[in-house]
Amino acid sequence: MYKILVAVETSQPGVSAAVYALNLAQRIQAQISFLLFDQTEGDGSSAVSKKKKRLLYQQQLQSIIVEMSPKTETPVNFYVTNGQYETELVDFVLHNNISLLIVDFPTANHQADTNQFLEKLMSIKQQINCRIMIVSKKAFGKNLILNHKRGVS
Repeated sequence: MYKILVAVETSQPGVSAAVYALNLAQRIQAQISFLLFDQTEGDGSSAVSKKKKRLLYQQQLQSIIVEMSPKTETPVNFYVTNGQYETELVDFVLHNNISLLIVDFPTANHQADTNQFLEKLMSIKQQINCRIMIVSKKAFGKNLILNHKRGVS
């Protein structure tokens, strides 16, 4: 079975990759996993606030899945880690025979952040043997809408 992994950093959660992955998994009847990186060190938030952020994001994902559920029986798994992004991601991909890794393009406004993100992905790509897809939020839309016939619009 084709296996899709959506890697999400809870410090910058986005739903673009999740919606895209869910639509793709529905079309090709793939198994989908979400790996949430609970990046809590040094962001100045309390432990309770960090947990609320993660739970809120998980609820958003679950509502998207429920919205799609009448049309799909796609297996969905959730995993949470607080380890180093690159190490945990590579280990997960290798141990779970992931076919496709999908990530959200960061919403950072600085070119340095974008370059750092791309360098991190290139390093990961050298260690794994699966495709990587980067999904970005449409610049002209405030919210993504799930369209069962056309996907994200």
